[in-house]
Amino acid sequence: MKKATILLGPVLLCFLLLSSRNIVVPQKNRTIPEKVAELYEANFRKFQNEVEVLAVLAENSEFSEDLKLKEQVEKTRLSYKKVEFIFDYYQTSYSGTYINGAPLPKVSEYYQAGKIIEPCGLQALDEAVFEDASRENLQYIKKLANDLKTRVDFISKIHLPIHLKPSQLIECIRSGMVRIFTLGVTGYDTPGSANALQESYVSLQSMETAFMYFENELSPKASSKFESLKAFFLKGKKQLTSSTDFNSFDRLVFLKEIVNPIYAGLLEFQNLNNIKLEPYKKHAQNYHAKNLFDTKFLNTSFYSELVYLPLDNPKSIKLGKLLFEDTQLSNDNKMSCLSCHNPSKGFTDGLPKSLSNKKGFFTARNSPTIINAGYATRYFWDMREFNLEKQVTHVIDDDLEFNTDFDAIINKLKSNPNYVKLFRETYGGIQNEDINQRSISNAIAAYVNSLISVNSPFDKYVRNELNDYPLNAKRGFNLFMGKGACGTCHFAPMFNGTIPPFYLESESEVLGITQGFDTINPKLDSDLGRFANGLRLDHHPYFKNSFKTVSVRNIELTAPYMHNGLFATLEEVLEFYNLGGGAGMGLEVQNQTLSEAPLDLSKQEIADIIAFMKTLTDTSGYSSGLN
Repeated sequence: MKKATILLGPVLLCFLLLSSRNIVVPQKNRTIPEKVAELYEANFRKFQNEVEVLAVLAENSEFSEDLKLKEQVEKTRLSYKKVEFIFDYYQTSYSGTYINGAPLPKVSEYYQAGKIIEPCGLQALDEAVFEDASRENLQYIKKLANDLKTRVDFISKIHLPIHLKPSQLIECIRSGMVRIFTLGVTGYDTPGSANALQESYVSLQSMETAFMYFENELSPKASSKFESLKAFFLKGKKQLTSSTDFNSFDRLVFLKEIVNPIYAGLLEFQNLNNIKLEPYKKHAQNYHAKNLFDTKFLNTSFYSELVYLPLDNPKSIKLGKLLFEDTQLSNDNKMSCLSCHNPSKGFTDGLPKSLSNKKGFFTARNSPTIINAGYATRYFWDMREFNLEKQVTHVIDDDLEFNTDFDAIINKLKSNPNYVKLFRETYGGIQNEDINQRSISNAIAAYVNSLISVNSPFDKYVRNELNDYPLNAKRGFNLFMGKGACGTCHFAPMFNGTIPPFYLESESEVLGITQGFDTINPKLDSDLGRFANGLRLDHHPYFKNSFKTVSVRNIELTAPYMHNGLFATLEEVLEFYNLGGGAGMGLEVQNQTLSEAPLDLSKQEIADIIAFMKTLTDTSGYSSGLN
């Protein structure tokens, strides 16, 4: 019996093995995010492989103008464009610092402990392979390629695999549309090759591929919207391939006919397809906005989280306006915020440098507009402040401005029954004293933050609220966002230096601004700007003569221009840029971020750009202040 049992064992085992061949193990149906994640990982591995090929090719190259090297950089960049809309969503800081950030030295609060990070990544490579051939440039390219390989290999171990949710996929694509319009078709991403349209095509196609996974899981209500989005993706690809010339591509048509409809349509599709809103990423975009130029496309609250009281409090705004206009805040009771920020002049003062409290003396810099000041992460020309509330302190302490302190101001305000009442109604119960440094600063910041201008003729036209828009302004917009390269520093929609698509950081630029506009014998302005703002983080040679990139909205109201009030007219401003800034005029400007190559803009093109900028004028949001 025992022997029979022993013999039965192998027989039974064989039977089970044979019979198991006919057993079908149920496969778990993969979700849409899982399918996209699988495709994404495969594309990321391809990108990783292209980077490795590039590093090997660079190492074996003997000269920097090797055609194969240029071709491999292009191939590598195009493979990155297939994954960028997801990678940059999850790894924004790493991407901007090491993978595809601007080809400039940078300081990161996240990496290398505030030290200067030299230019690196795909943009630096795109620029380097089009530089003049030299042994030094070849060594630079080799270093860039090897460093890129190291960093891509490192992040792949942390980043993969990814775990998407349906709404996060939608958010990735929507932000990807913002990226294509602001960083893609403008040429920001391709400083050397100018391969902007092809890269934008690959980006759009990759997002379309991801979106198509929703096709098999449509609710009846979402079917029509899905089909319309398919059509917009197809039309967008046709527009990007219909013109291979960077300068002639119609970016205004692309915005109105492709970018805005897809951006709005994706949100509508999400709602119709019952996709739960689960935004993963914390950023400045208002998820419910339906247009890049929606009045609430960006949330100013994102930039003012650590404030005494939310800046959108109506009582704070009303009180802040009173304080803004009150000369009691200055030592001699003669100056108010209005002294330098006059509503009738776009909240500037119309002077090259502002009048001080001392007769015959002026402040060190031009008074910038405070309209739309809330859409930034840094304040003042030299970017010395990170907080809109704390900005007030600098004006109060400055011996050329209010020349006083908060104790003196508090005593004045406490003697005024109306102020006592208003502060109690607005800030009562937060601290023992209602009138204090934080509450005063908060009220003024709330008023400044309320000065929003987003209803210009241009805004209304791209929101389809106006049918007529001047032809010269249309040409000007396309020049601004294309050949003129204005849009690579003044980013849409606020046209300031806050970087899309997530608008997490504000930039400064080294333009080589001169003392007087003498194109024959130019002399560099002596103001060191950001380098000398007192912050250890910014005390690097790279930031010498670097100044905040301010908005060009309402620019026709805010002359003269630049930190030193150098230019009296917009024509002079455009002439300066057309020459290539200070370096383009022959000056030795350390780390000029503006290209020194002439823009070759004609007089008509300059006039068209100015015509466009004038359509960004809008005083409707603060017209009551004119009285």
